[in-house]
Amino acid sequence: MRGAFSHLRVVDYSDTLAGQYCARLFADYGAAVMLVEGPEGSPIRRSAPFSQSGDSLPFFHFNSGKSSYVLDRGDPGGRGRLDMILAGADVIVVPPDENADEISQSNPNAIIVQPSSFGGDGPRAEWQGPEIVLQALSGMMHNNGAADREPLFGTGNRAGVASGIGAYIGALVALYAREETGRGQVVRIDAAETAASMCFPYVMQYIYNGTTRQRTEQAVQAGQVLCRDGWVCIWIYNFRWHALLEALGLLELEHDERFADPADRRANWDALFSVFQSRVAEMAAEDLVEILQKAQVIAAKAYRPSELITSRHLVQRGYWETLDGRTILGSPFRMSATPRCVGSLAPRLGDANARYEGSAHLPSEKAPLSASRPKGRPLESLRVIELTTAWAGPMAGRVLAYFGAESIHVEAPNRVNSWRLNKDEPNPINFPARQPGERWYDRSFLFNSQNVNKLSCILNLKTEEGRATLRRLVSVTDVLICNFRPDTLKKLGLDFDALKAIKPDIIVAELPAFGTKGPMSGYAALGPTMEMAAGMSAMIGYPGGQPEVTGPSYLDPIGGFNAAAAILTALIHRQRSGEGQYVEVPQVEAAMHLIGPEILLASETGQDPAPNGNRVSFASPHDAFPARGEDQWIVIAALDEGQWQSLCRIMGRPELSADPRFSGLERRRVNEDELTRLIAGWTAGEDKHELAARLQAAGVAAAPVQTPRDLAEDPYLAYRGFFTELQHPDAGRHKHPGLPIHLSDTPGAQLASAPPFGWHNRHVLERIIKLPPDQIAAIEKSDAMATEPLQGA
Repeated sequence: MRGAFSHLRVVDYSDTLAGQYCARLFADYGAAVMLVEGPEGSPIRRSAPFSQSGDSLPFFHFNSGKSSYVLDRGDPGGRGRLDMILAGADVIVVPPDENADEISQSNPNAIIVQPSSFGGDGPRAEWQGPEIVLQALSGMMHNNGAADREPLFGTGNRAGVASGIGAYIGALVALYAREETGRGQVVRIDAAETAASMCFPYVMQYIYNGTTRQRTEQAVQAGQVLCRDGWVCIWIYNFRWHALLEALGLLELEHDERFADPADRRANWDALFSVFQSRVAEMAAEDLVEILQKAQVIAAKAYRPSELITSRHLVQRGYWETLDGRTILGSPFRMSATPRCVGSLAPRLGDANARYEGSAHLPSEKAPLSASRPKGRPLESLRVIELTTAWAGPMAGRVLAYFGAESIHVEAPNRVNSWRLNKDEPNPINFPARQPGERWYDRSFLFNSQNVNKLSCILNLKTEEGRATLRRLVSVTDVLICNFRPDTLKKLGLDFDALKAIKPDIIVAELPAFGTKGPMSGYAALGPTMEMAAGMSAMIGYPGGQPEVTGPSYLDPIGGFNAAAAILTALIHRQRSGEGQYVEVPQVEAAMHLIGPEILLASETGQDPAPNGNRVSFASPHDAFPARGEDQWIVIAALDEGQWQSLCRIMGRPELSADPRFSGLERRRVNEDELTRLIAGWTAGEDKHELAARLQAAGVAAAPVQTPRDLAEDPYLAYRGFFTELQHPDAGRHKHPGLPIHLSDTPGAQLASAPPFGWHNRHVLERIIKLPPDQIAAIEKSDAMATEPLQGA
C-alpha cells in the first residue's frame, strides 16, 4: 500500500487548529510534513484540554505524523533556514499574519494555504474569533437551545477544525491544477465564512420570502427520551408514524386527537414525548435504538465521549488505533488503494533538528511553469454522478461542481431528493414569496441552496432500462457519490466492482453514517442523530438538562466536506497513477475528529464534561447575553485578564475588575451567576451589532448572535463575495449562499441555479452518452425516465 501523497513535501508553520489539521491530513495520506515551530513551540502546544501527563491533546491530535523543526523566525539566520525549507515544499501552510502572496512569488510552484478567523482584510479582519464568536456570527447559534433561554454555541472548536478540512480541499484543488500548469497559488479560507457555510440554509428561506424560523417553533421532527443508561434522539417522519407507534407498542395513539396529524403532533410535542418517556424509561438506550431502527425509524443514542472508546460498533470496525502505546482516532475516511497510515505520534519539540542536514527539504525537481496563468476552473475535465439526497451527498458534489466538475444529480421519479419537500403538503414558508406553485419541488429553498451548478437527470433505477442508462453514464464518468444506505448500490448491481468493470479508473464514494460494516452499519441517520452518535450532543446543553443538537442538521455539511476531501485525495492519486478506488466516508467517524481532543481526554480519564450552557473552564464571562429586541443576543468572552478589565471599562464599571468576587478567572467562575446577572442587566438595552463592534475594538471577543436576516445583510459576508445572484427558471432571481474556499488563480464559482426536476434529461442522453435519436425517444417514453415526480415520492 502506498500513500496518495508520498510524492509531496509539506511545511506547516501555522499556529491555528485549522492549519495544523489541514497539514495533518496530508501526513495521514503519505506526505512528508515538517512542523516549523519557534523556540517556545507552537501555541497549540499550550492549548487545553491537557492529558493526565500534561501534554496538549489538541496538539497531540492535530499533529500526528509530522516532524518538528525549531527555528527563530525573528533571527536573520533562522529566516534564511526557513526560506531554504520553504523552497523545497509543495504545500506551505502559513499563519494568518504571514504575507502569503510574497511567499507565493518566491515559491511559484508551491501551494500556499492560509487559514484565518476573518481573513487579512475587510470587515472584522482585526476581530478575535473564538468558537463562540464564530458560531454566533454564522447564524447557527440562533437555532440552538430553548426558546426561553440563552442560545448555545455548541462545544469544542468545530468551526475552526471544519475550516481545516476546507483548507485541505482548497490545497488539493490547487494541486490538481498544478499538475497541468506547474504553477502553485494561494488558498485562503476563513473560519467565520466556513461556519456560515455549515449553517442550515435558513438565510435562503429569508431571501426567498422574508420569513425567519424562531426558536419557539418545532424546527425539526425530533425529540429525546431518557432510558436507564442514556438519552435517545427519535426522529419522527410523518410517513413513519405508524411504524414508530407499532415499534413502541403505542398504536392507540393513532386514535388520540392530540396526535392525529403532523400539525397536531407539533402542537402537542411535549405531551407526545411524555408518553414515549413513560414507555422507555427502563429500557437500555441501545436496545431502544435497535428496535426503532429495525422499524426503519431513525434514532440514535447520545453517546458520551467516554463511551466511544468501548463502542461495540467502533471496536468491531477496528476504528481505534494504537501507536507507541497511545490511542488515536481512526481514519476520517477509508481509501481502498491509498489507506491512511499514521507513521508517528505528534512530534517532540525539535525532534527533526538533530537529523536535519539541509537535504530533506532542499528544492526538488518541479514541473516547468507554464507561460500563462491557468484559465477556467480546475476540475472542468471531470464528470460526477450524484446518487444523493438532502445535504451531505449534495454538498460533496456541490464542492466539486464549484471548482468546475460537471455534476449530474440523478434522482428517481419514485425516490426524489428529500429536500425538494415532495412527501408532505407544501408549507408556504419554504418557497419564494410564500408561493409553492405548481412545481413546488423545483422551488424549495432547501434543494435550491445546495444544488447550484448541477445538471438534473431522472432515472428509475428499478427498471432495467434505467440501470442500463446509468451504466452508460458511468462509462464516461470520473466520480460517483452515493449517500443512501450502504447496501443501495449493491442491490442495484452498481457496487464498486460492477462500476469498476465499466470504468476501470472510476472513484466511488459512499457516505454511510456508520460505515459499511459493523453492528450499526445498517442504521439510517440524519444530522441530529449523527451528532448524538459522535459524542458531541452529550457535551452540549443546559446544566442538568438533556443533550442538545447544533441546529437542524450540523453534521451533514461536515460530512459533505469530508467526502469532498476524500474524493480529491483519490483524484490526486488517480491523476498520477491512473488508478481509481473505493472511498468510504463514515460520517460519524469523520465528525469525531472535530472533537478529537475531548474524546481522547474522556477515554483517558473515563470522565465526561458536564453540559454547562456556554460556560467553559478557560474563560469567564463566556456566554450569550440578552440584547435589545425579541430573542436578540450578544456573546461576550473575556479570554484573559486584560479582556476582563477592558470589558469592565466598556461597561462603565471599572471597579468590578478589582471586586474580590471577580478578581481572577477562578473567582469569576465561582461567582458566574452573579456576573451573568450584572452583564445581562447592561446588555439588555444595547444594540447587539453596535455593542459587539465596540467590544471588539477594545480587544474583547464578542459578536451578535445573527439571525438569517443578519446573515443576508452581513457586511463581512458581502465583502467575501459569499452570496451570488442566480436566476432560477421557476423560483426567480435570488442571492445564493456560497462556499468559503478561495483560490487566487483558479477560483471556484456559482454559475447556474439548481436544476428543475429532469431539466437535463435530453442533454444527458444526447450530448453526454450520445445515444441515437430512436434510443432517446424510447427511453423518454419508458418508465425509466420522467420529468415530474410520482405523487408522494
